[in-house]
Amino acid sequence: MSGDGPGAAEPARRSPRFPCSRTFRSASTSAGRLLVVGCDVPGDGPPPSVAPHIVDRLDRAEVVFAVGEAEPTVLFYAEAWRVERLDGVAARDARRVAAWFADHPGATAVLVDSGDPHHVTTVVSSLLPALRVECLDGPGLAPPQQYPLDWSTE
Repeated sequence: MSGDGPGAAEPARRSPRFPCSRTFRSASTSAGRLLVVGCDVPGDGPPPSVAPHIVDRLDRAEVVFAVGEAEPTVLFYAEAWRVERLDGVAARDARRVAAWFADHPGATAVLVDSGDPHHVTTVVSSLLPALRVECLDGPGLAPPQQYPLDWSTE
């Protein structure tokens, strides 16, 4: 029968001679990828606009590590079950991030810090040299405007 499998009537399929430039290639390494985002803290002024690509990356990450006072802002953009709070001690935070990547090889995580995140990323990079650390450009995350109406009691 002609439909039971490859026979002489069916030509053999060959792979393309040159790889297609549009082929999906994973951007993460075997150790994973850590995206670093800055964060503004709530203040009196209006919040700056947040770049959409940062929110998209936050949505696609398996876990979001938030350092200290950045956690309330992160909880506005990400589900609470994906947010891990870091206490702000660089060595302890880096060991915790490295342990998470050891349990989830090839995963993507986001580190959100309101200050300088390089104190954590430097230690993480020394613990996991294969980890790809990427700093996202742009204004970072901004807290939502807490009171859209004037709540003053005059």
